[in-house]
Amino acid sequence: MHPLLVKKIIYPLHEKVFGRKTFAYLEELEQQQWLSPNQLEDLRFRKLRDLLLHAQANIPFYAERFSAAGFDPARMQDLNDFKKIPPLSKAEIKRNLDKMTWAACPGGLYRYNTGGSSGEPLIFYFDRRRQAMDKAARMLTHRWWGCDVGDPELYLWGSPLEVKKQDRMKDLRDRLTNELLISAFEISAQKVPEIYASFEKFRPKSVFGYPSTIALFADMAAQQNVDLKALGVQVVFSTAEVLYDHQREAISQGFGAIPVVDGYGSREGGFVSHQCREGRHHLLDPNFVVEFLQDDRTVEEGEDGEIVLTHLDNWGMPFIRYRTGDVAQPGPAGCACGRGLATMQKIQGRTTDFIVTPDGRWQHALSVIYVVRDISGVEQFKIVQEAVDEVRVLLTTNEMYPADGDARIVAGFHKRMGEDVRVSVEHMTDIPREASGKFRYVVSKVARP
Repeated sequence: MHPLLVKKIIYPLHEKVFGRKTFAYLEELEQQQWLSPNQLEDLRFRKLRDLLLHAQANIPFYAERFSAAGFDPARMQDLNDFKKIPPLSKAEIKRNLDKMTWAACPGGLYRYNTGGSSGEPLIFYFDRRRQAMDKAARMLTHRWWGCDVGDPELYLWGSPLEVKKQDRMKDLRDRLTNELLISAFEISAQKVPEIYASFEKFRPKSVFGYPSTIALFADMAAQQNVDLKALGVQVVFSTAEVLYDHQREAISQGFGAIPVVDGYGSREGGFVSHQCREGRHHLLDPNFVVEFLQDDRTVEEGEDGEIVLTHLDNWGMPFIRYRTGDVAQPGPAGCACGRGLATMQKIQGRTTDFIVTPDGRWQHALSVIYVVRDISGVEQFKIVQEAVDEVRVLLTTNEMYPADGDARIVAGFHKRMGEDVRVSVEHMTDIPREASGKFRYVVSKVARP
C-alpha cells in the first residue's frame, strides 16, 4: 500500500472506526515535546490532578485507598503531594481487579494480560484513550528517526501459535496499514531463507521487535552469507527486553551499519521512554509521572531506583504509582536534541532467554510463557529448561487454579516443543530468585544466544 495513502486515509479511518483519537493526540505530543521542563511539569500536574479526582469519584479501589492514606486530590498543590498514596503492587492489582475499573467508561474496556518481568501473570484493562495515547507516543518517537505513519514496518514479535479468525482480521489490518508480523517464537537456521524472502518482498523501512530475536536472526544470516544490507532497512527499534551492546552491534552491522534504537515500556505500563538521535532515553512526560524509588525514597541522578509509573491517560483502569519491578536511573536534564523531556539511563529491565527444542528450533521464551500465563490461579511462575528434552515449570497457585491445570501446561509445552520433551510441573510455596536477587521468569541452561 502506498505510504501516503495509509498516512492520510487508511490509518486515520482505521482509528476513527475504533473510536480512538490517535492522530489528535499525536499532534498534541508533537507540540508538547518542545515545552520547557517547567511547562511540562505544569501539564503533568493538571493531568494528574484530573486523573486522581476521576479515580476518587469513579473507582472504588482508589476512593478507599486515598481515604486510608489521608489524601484528597482536590487539595493538591504540586506533583509531590500524591506521594502520600502508597505504591501499587502487582499483587494488589490481582486481589482488587473487580474494584479497579471504571464501570461507566465510554467505549468500554479491553482485556489484556502479561507475564511481566517479575514472573507474575497480570490481567488488566485499557480504554480507548489509553490505547490511542500509546499509539500516538509510538508514532511520535518513530518520527524522531525519519519513520512516519504509513512507512512499511516489519515486526519480529510474538504471535499465537494457532491461527484464529481474529488473527486473520489483524493480518488484514496490518497489510492495509503497511505492517507485517513475523513470529519471533521460532528462529532456526532453516528458516533464515524464508524470513529473508519475507523481508525482500515487503521491503520494510524499519524493523520493530525483541533485540534477542533480531540479533539471533542477524547472526544466523551472517553464518549463511545472507546479505541483510541489501534489504534497505533504515532503522531497527528494540523493545520489551534490555538491549545489550553486543546485540546492538550485531543488528546494526548485520543490516548495514544502521541505527538500532532502544525504547522502554511494558504492556501494562505503557510506552514510557525512547532514544532520540543524541542517544538519550527521553521520558514521554506529557503521558506519565515517572518515579525512581529505593526503599520508598526518591533517588538522585546516578542512583538505581525501581521504576514507578503513573500513566496519566489510563482512565479506564488507572495504575497510580505502579511498581514495575524494573530498575533504572534518572538521567541528566537537557539534551542537544532540544526537547524539554526528562531522561532516564542505565535501564535494567527484563531479560529473556530462548528455548531450544530437540529438533534444533530456537523459540523465543514468550512462546511457552503464553502457555502458563493465561491459566487462572497462577500467582507466580518460573520455567527452567534443564536440557533440550527436559523442562521444569515452577508454580505458586491459588484456589482458582483448575484441576486440569498441570495437564494443560504439559500439553501446551508438547505442542510448542515436541512430544518427546519431559515436562514436570512443580507446585511451590515460594519461587527462589537468582543469586543476583533479580527474578528471571525463563531460564534456559541450553540456549546461550
